[in-house]
Amino acid sequence: MNIEAISLSLLGDAFEELSEAVCENWEGNDEPSPVLISKAMLQLLEVLEQNEAESSPQNRLNSEEIDELGEYGLTLLQEMSAIAYDLGLNDSAEQIEDLTFPFAVWLSRHNVELRKIDPLVNSLTRKASMISEPHLLKQLFSYVNEIIDSLSPSISQDLEKTDQDRPWRILLINRALIAARTHDTELMKIAFDMLAESLPEEASRFFEEIVEQMHIVNYPDHVREVLQHYFLMHGTSHTLH
Repeated sequence: MNIEAISLSLLGDAFEELSEAVCENWEGNDEPSPVLISKAMLQLLEVLEQNEAESSPQNRLNSEEIDELGEYGLTLLQEMSAIAYDLGLNDSAEQIEDLTFPFAVWLSRHNVELRKIDPLVNSLTRKASMISEPHLLKQLFSYVNEIIDSLSPSISQDLEKTDQDRPWRILLINRALIAARTHDTELMKIAFDMLAESLPEEASRFFEEIVEQMHIVNYPDHVREVLQHYFLMHGTSHTLH
């Protein structure tokens, strides 16, 4: 599986193709219809593309305008995905939701604060499970870092600690798993340190479980050493004493 390039043009092409199937199967009267959502999303992407190509600074969108368009775009993708699910087009729904991930990376690169990340976290979970090549996992890890750097403080402050499905928790655990699978010890240390600092109780369980699976997964020795180190530092049996 390839990691998609971060391109509004490619994103638009993929969205247009996927949304056609949703529009063709739509028979309802509710608004907004998938036709309107599709038109709005494609126009939004066109505006952002034109803005990127604009050579005159005074004619470019300001940061607030890009922020508003970005949030609106993520909402449109989520709405189209929800309609596809309602129509029983589950594959199309997931693929549309998956477009939130490259779009969020693009927004991160344009200093947009990300406030709605549930769909892109769902997308990350799917992507990570389908990739095995270390170099692609490293690229995915890099994208996740860009997203984390652009998250709204309301997400990264992690105020809803009792919610096991909160996106911040899933994002950090997924990043730690991706890091382990890259076999890159430097990336592992970055992800593991942040997990231990931000979610200490989750980190304890994470390191215990991943050490238990070491022999099944057959990690290289240098990876096992790092995993064992973090288990000894943060595993529940050690943090309780």
